[in-house]
Amino acid sequence: MSKAAYRLPLLIAGLVLRSAASAQAAAPPPPAPAVDPASVILYLDEGRLEMEGDNLRNLRLRWQTATGSGIDLCLIPKPSGKRDRCAFSVPRDLPADARFGWAPPAAAGTPAVPAPAEAFIPQRPARIVIDRVFPAATTALDLTDGNGRLPLAHPEALSSADCGQARCELAEDAIQVVALSGTAAALTVHAHLAPHYFVARGEAFESTFTQSVAVLHCPASIISGAPLRRADASSVLVRLDGRCGGDVRALRWTANGYPAEVVRVAKDGDAVLALISVGDVEDPTLTVTATRPEPDGSVIAVARATTRAAPLPRATLELRGYGAIDFVPTNRDALVHVASVGGGAHLALLPTEGAYTVAQESTGARIRGETGVGGYVALRFGYRVAGLPASFADADLAVLTESLQRPIREASVPAPIGPSALGPNPLVELDCTDDHGNIQRIPPGKRTAIPFSRRDGCRVVIHRERFQPEDGTQDLTLDIDVTKVDDTPRADSHVNERMVLRPASEPRIVWIKGVKGQFDRVTVRVAHVADDVRYVGSTETRTSLPAAQWTLVVGEGRFRFYATAAIPTGLFHITAPSGVLFLNFGALSRLTWLDRDGHEGLVGLELGAMGIGFASTLGNGNASFPPTLAVIGGVGVSIPIGNRGEPSQASVNLHAWGAYELRDSYTYTTSDGIMHTPGHWSLLFGPSITIGNIGTNL
Repeated sequence: MSKAAYRLPLLIAGLVLRSAASAQAAAPPPPAPAVDPASVILYLDEGRLEMEGDNLRNLRLRWQTATGSGIDLCLIPKPSGKRDRCAFSVPRDLPADARFGWAPPAAAGTPAVPAPAEAFIPQRPARIVIDRVFPAATTALDLTDGNGRLPLAHPEALSSADCGQARCELAEDAIQVVALSGTAAALTVHAHLAPHYFVARGEAFESTFTQSVAVLHCPASIISGAPLRRADASSVLVRLDGRCGGDVRALRWTANGYPAEVVRVAKDGDAVLALISVGDVEDPTLTVTATRPEPDGSVIAVARATTRAAPLPRATLELRGYGAIDFVPTNRDALVHVASVGGGAHLALLPTEGAYTVAQESTGARIRGETGVGGYVALRFGYRVAGLPASFADADLAVLTESLQRPIREASVPAPIGPSALGPNPLVELDCTDDHGNIQRIPPGKRTAIPFSRRDGCRVVIHRERFQPEDGTQDLTLDIDVTKVDDTPRADSHVNERMVLRPASEPRIVWIKGVKGQFDRVTVRVAHVADDVRYVGSTETRTSLPAAQWTLVVGEGRFRFYATAAIPTGLFHITAPSGVLFLNFGALSRLTWLDRDGHEGLVGLELGAMGIGFASTLGNGNASFPPTLAVIGGVGVSIPIGNRGEPSQASVNLHAWGAYELRDSYTYTTSDGIMHTPGHWSLLFGPSITIGNIGTNL
């Protein structure tokens, strides 16, 4: 591309820049701003100055005080009809002698340096608007010293003031109030503002101001927090200035116009604290007034507070170790857990005469119903606020009653029958007497054997004198079972009794009956009845399980010697002539050992007399065996099949005997034709059925 092609765009750009510069130089200057003096309003408490005019864009405002100055800029004014409106921010604490001035916008291109004061045109506000005459904290007039003083937020804004029922005089920075009636509870002040000063009332401006303030002849305040509405025996703690003097109890107190009573008075440095009972409060605001006694009747102090709705008390009762309960126990203490009510307050359980008592401990309050009291009761709580002086820390500012009514009754918990049975002072024990009448205590959970001769000296002793009143009424079942050696029960000996027991001075004794045979087993069980109505916590604990158990075996001995009738059902004659002997019967004496439960051993030594061979033939030649009586001795295996241990015991047996046959000699011919004469000694083997067990234990 040629050089001429580069020069053409540069030439065109230069022409455009020259044209713009000449147009700017030829533009006329912006029109001068014009301010309407009547539109200048200073909102003193809001820190704002407003004005209207023409061409106010970028208008500058300057204020000057004895301590300094400042400038604000109206960048973009708001339209107000055909005019502009500017709002400037100024300090909220400007004094009355502050001077204002405005200046046009700075010329374009001038350095950003502050303009000199001479560049600003002086401008006084046409109206000065204030929000209040008295400071926000002024709500009461203190006439403790006889003269009252109402401080002014803007002293320069007032030209005069009148107070109706009192005489008001303007001072340098306050209104002095004198000659006010002692019965006046409030003072109405009418203030007239100076020229150019106004009070804002919404969108309107007024040149007069009216406000009512409470009259306090003595500074007083309620320091116990918000009083409770719809609560019993409400009270408030009032703090009076020490300058009030006099006897607080001698004053006449009222609460919302109703008589109130001084409950307690205490000193707190230079102040006096008075606990005032105000009764049932229904209004959203409580006003407590103290006046001098008649005939003066002048108001000494007034204290006000906003009330709050009384909280709903919620509490649960608990027995240690047994969980929550829904009644007030009369025989032991219950812990009371109270839900929080918030607001720096808490509820303290209060006693109720004729219903329950209260004891305090580190873990909380304990409650116990009074002895002999029944029916239902609702718990009462004192409303207490934290942070009060020590002398009023326990002051009940109200009494709140729980909406739930609880029964008052005895609390029954399972007495420690099982643990005590292992100790020196059991609640229930099994005793037997020896041959000399001495008491033998039977240990629980262990098999104990006693002689059969002492069977009538055993008894169950329930020591009611050892029951603790705090355990309440005990609902127990006593089971006594007597079983034979073969574990079959003796029906006429069974005892199952339910007993409702209370502490008493004498024990209850139940004798054991129905032991009729050696080695009868006596089992004694004591259990609590699983009754969730009577026992606390029985739904979580299986109270029906035995609390204590004893096992007693009535009988002793290591061996048994007895007689029985035997019917062998097929003895085998082992010696010649050998063969089966039918129709045998006789009597046996048997010696065997006994285990600890009285069960006979399987093997025993046997001796007896047996009639044998009443219908038998023996030998190879089928010779007739002469019926005979034999004296037998040997061993046998015996298995009882019925009435074990009883005189009518039946058993099946297997015997191996040696026998001496009491008979005459006889001969028989064998199959080979040889004549034989058998001896009197023989060996017998075979089963039998025996009936009877009459003997003794050794």
